[in-house]
Amino acid sequence: MKSTLMTPDRIVAAVRQQQQRFQRLSDATLRDHTDELRRLRKSQHRHNRSISSGWQRWKRPDAAEPMIEAHGLMAEALRRTTGKLYYDVQLQAGWILAAGSIAEMQTGEGKTITTGLPAFWQALAGRGCHVSTVNDYLARRDFETLQPTFELLGVGVGRIDSEMSLAEKRQAYRCEITYGPGFEFGFDFLRDQIALRSAPRLRLGIRHLAHLRGQSIDKTHSLIGRPLACAVIDEADSVLIDEANTPLILSGQEQSMRQASSDSEAYRVADILAQELQPEEDFSLDPVDRKISFTPTGWFRIHQHFAQANPLRLARAWSCYVENALRARQIFRRDVDYVVRDGEIQIVDQNTGRIHPERSWRNGLHQAVQVKERVAVVPEQQTQARITRQRFIGQYDSICGLTGTAQAAARELKDFYRLSVVSVPTHRPCHRFGLPSRYFSTLQTKHASIVAEIRARHANGGPMLVGTRTIAESRTLSAALQKCGIPHRTLNGIQDEAEADLIAIAGQPGAITIATNMAGRGTDIALTDASRARGGLHVIATEHHPCARVDRQLIGRAARQGDPGAYQFFVSAEDEIFQHAPQLAESISARCSGAPEAQHDFSTEIARLQNDLEHQAYQRRTQLTRADQWLDRVLETVAKEAV
Repeated sequence: MKSTLMTPDRIVAAVRQQQQRFQRLSDATLRDHTDELRRLRKSQHRHNRSISSGWQRWKRPDAAEPMIEAHGLMAEALRRTTGKLYYDVQLQAGWILAAGSIAEMQTGEGKTITTGLPAFWQALAGRGCHVSTVNDYLARRDFETLQPTFELLGVGVGRIDSEMSLAEKRQAYRCEITYGPGFEFGFDFLRDQIALRSAPRLRLGIRHLAHLRGQSIDKTHSLIGRPLACAVIDEADSVLIDEANTPLILSGQEQSMRQASSDSEAYRVADILAQELQPEEDFSLDPVDRKISFTPTGWFRIHQHFAQANPLRLARAWSCYVENALRARQIFRRDVDYVVRDGEIQIVDQNTGRIHPERSWRNGLHQAVQVKERVAVVPEQQTQARITRQRFIGQYDSICGLTGTAQAAARELKDFYRLSVVSVPTHRPCHRFGLPSRYFSTLQTKHASIVAEIRARHANGGPMLVGTRTIAESRTLSAALQKCGIPHRTLNGIQDEAEADLIAIAGQPGAITIATNMAGRGTDIALTDASRARGGLHVIATEHHPCARVDRQLIGRAARQGDPGAYQFFVSAEDEIFQHAPQLAESISARCSGAPEAQHDFSTEIARLQNDLEHQAYQRRTQLTRADQWLDRVLETVAKEAV
């Protein structure tokens, strides 16, 4: 007997058929159909039927019919408002997302409009749907792209960012679909937790944190958001895995003026002592784990210095101030870990290359860096609330996501979030070509070779993207190109307000763009016909990232949607990744044998190193999750005893 399950081909054909039916109808009639689906979805929720119960369920025709109609509506509305038609693979990916899974959709396949399909379907349930991106820029871009489409169907859509007032955010959260960066959704959740704990009539506190969601809320107390129902997560592996080691921390009330003044002096005194302490004699440094250990001699000098100093009122042990000062001096690097902008220390995200002014290091480390860089020392703010990324994501009733690098993280997505990964084919065959990696003994020789390569390729007139891991390296290469008189543009987070303009021209003939990891996710470099004729975009990767998925995101900027393109890695024995494998660095240097470049392929060894580093990161996230689960059990026990 022939199977009646909804295969990808049948799903696409059914959605196309619905769209053709809707083409004959007026805009008002499309909104009527939306209202009918909205009533159906709300009825499902009232009867406790799953809003999204897995990929297998939605293969059944009886369950699939409403979702087919919804996707047909969205496809027709998109055609009317933007002139775009969904590719078959986009309809397949949208179905996977709406069914509650992760879609591995390759770079350049049109994720922005694809997310509109599950967002529309989930919004019809009337509980709100968050479309979560990795930054403000992408949230704004995606929102502006699909806003007319949603509004034609009568679906309210809003957007949040870190600059908005609470009133503006409340209005955006009341919409059926809300776009925003994932971290801002998390911070607003924490702000509401604080409000709930302080509400005089509710006093939910521990019980709310113990996942007792859906409690009735005192209507006189105005919260920012509403209960977390559904999230569509763009770049899901970055959000759910790479950022999972960094908890969301909401800081608030500053220290008292008296304590802040005393601490400020302590930071300065500690910085002076840190510059006097000697490596090996007074302390040892572990650059891999970024730890500092004091020797007995060092401990003696620390205590001796404190005894001789003027009395200070300290918020923590004196050795902590000295350790922070040493970490600021010995480990944290300007234009790598942070930048100095507008008289402030602003943290650089190591996975994305983006700058986050809203973030700060805790326990006095941020102030130690401020003293080092001779900027105003801002008083420490007290932690008001914190939550791990896994714990926050777990507050949603359902999540789905898409990314171009999901299969490599499939095990972790399944173990931590119970999300299956389904791969989606590309719309057109991929013509990306990888050139053999080149290996050098020093950074200096590597950079000189990169500049020579850029100069040679520039004569051909094809566009180039030079991907660097740090802002410092982007500046080094920029200065070298300027010295050679080679025109180029730099995108490294310092000038992120010009990101859209820089990306818009990066695919033109002769364009040279130097960019940090921020050009690795969500950026679409469109080519002109002249650029295609010159071989398409060529990506030069100046360094391997510890996570191979980040490398894949960078090289994925080339050869999108059937375009030609190529990539090549340049590696030196002094690259930071080899701090984890000094013997491999020695092998690269030895193979150079006095020459600047090694005639040997180390790609297998580097892939093995990246695999080891990713496994270590996986183990750290596993430990963090276990600690969260233990806390959940404690909170649930306390909540039961409090009732």
